[in-house]
Amino acid sequence: MKELFASAGAGLYGLLFFFIFFCAVAFWTFRPGKKKHYQDMGNIPLEEHDNERE
Repeated sequence: MKELFASAGAGLYGLLFFFIFFCAVAFWTFRPGKKKHYQDMGNIPLEEHDNERE
């Protein structure tokens, strides 16, 4: 088990995996066409609702 974590190949595969994962998450977050959706979600706390308890 020690040899698995000590090998240079495992470190390289881990680095590549997390780099690709990071790029995929960044692309998913900043993909075109979702700007309005994110702005609408960001404005939810500022909206007034009629169904609030007073």
